[in-house]
Amino acid sequence: MAAPDTGAAALSFYFYRPGRPEPTALRLLGDAIDFVVTVLAVMLLLVMFANVAARVLLNSDIAWNTEFGEFVLLWATFLGGASAARRGAHMRITEFVEAMPPAWTRVVEIATRLGVIALLGFLVWYGWSIAQGTMEQEMTVLHWPMGVQYLAMPVGSGLALVYVIYEASLLARGEPIPQEAFMD
Repeated sequence: MAAPDTGAAALSFYFYRPGRPEPTALRLLGDAIDFVVTVLAVMLLLVMFANVAARVLLNSDIAWNTEFGEFVLLWATFLGGASAARRGAHMRITEFVEAMPPAWTRVVEIATRLGVIALLGFLVWYGWSIAQGTMEQEMTVLHWPMGVQYLAMPVGSGLALVYVIYEASLLARGEPIPQEAFMD
């Protein structure tokens, strides 16, 4: 009888696996992003629940609840965007592209990825500028540097950029992108 799985293998049911081979570094990065997003979601849920309980039971409020919730939600949103980029799960309207001949479809798909790469590059650059410019400011209640909150944009966009560049490279080499990447 085989020994039960422990550690990361036991959590394999949780982690997304694309319908194509994925380089180990991208797989591990994606698993880490998914794990962090899950932890952030659980933290947000627990803090919000604790605040509601404090209001009902103690007629009091957790002072840092709102600011912490905004912080966690912002990070979860941008990291979740990177996770969605890995899956090809961002919303798309594909009717026109699907009606094109395969050669044109490939050109349009590559052009779309290049546009997304440009946008994400802008978000990384501009987000880094905002984060640096606000590092000296403090959050009102938590007293954390405001720039740490704003780092969510360049970090999440940079991680999404990694996956979009990888997908664009697959398309440029003529490799098929699995249907899951075109979820409606």
